[in-house]
Amino acid sequence: MTDQRWDHLCLQQAAVQPVAEALRAVLTQHGYAAYDPFPGGSGTPPRYKQFVRLLIMPTAVGWVRVFGAQDAATLPDLLAALSADRLLIHAWFTATTCGLDAYQGGSANAEHLAPYLTASAATQATTRTASTLPPDLADLAQSHGVNPKQAEKMVGRLARGIFGKQTASVQQEAGNLFKSPWESSGGQQLIVLLARLALPFTLRDPDFETLREAYQAARMLARRPTATLLDSERSALRALPNAGNILPVYVGK
Repeated sequence: MTDQRWDHLCLQQAAVQPVAEALRAVLTQHGYAAYDPFPGGSGTPPRYKQFVRLLIMPTAVGWVRVFGAQDAATLPDLLAALSADRLLIHAWFTATTCGLDAYQGGSANAEHLAPYLTASAATQATTRTASTLPPDLADLAQSHGVNPKQAEKMVGRLARGIFGKQTASVQQEAGNLFKSPWESSGGQQLIVLLARLALPFTLRDPDFETLREAYQAARMLARRPTATLLDSERSALRALPNAGNILPVYVGK
């Protein structure tokens, strides 16, 4: 996820390797070149100024899922190529808008999405108390009977204790620090749309950072089994024990 957009591609009855090859082919046509920033890779070329970072999860319950923010300029060609012989569902949002689209035969067709939509929107996604906390932390607060807004205030008090009371905007800055992109206007609109979507998985989980850290940890341990992991990497790997099977598509230009 970048600050500008979030994308999730779901491809029915697809295989990971052909999907990765199709992604690379389209991105290469748009001037991108592959690189590998993970342990054992060649690193990130300093000349690259623009990036597309994608992670493909192994096929599960008949679907291949591609995580990571797309380059909007490449999307028409990319969606046409990936949906040429299969159903593709594309969920996305920016700071101000969103979309939930279906493609098949290389073109968009809302009728292909209809079988996966419920008759009425579920209420769970729309009843969550608005909060600048990340979704997981907001859910944890609510599961313990703590109003996320109160949790935000606790974060503010902690920040003031660290940085001093003279900083009047500390609480606001602390809130911004923990603010989730899903709290944007576009993110909130997509949450409402996703509440009607009936797929055998949740599009919001896992998040891209968890995937990235789990894959990084798996690559590191494959090279050096005794390597010391960060706490966040260990946590991500526990959540995704098969992270070594994730396939990255990282390109830049």
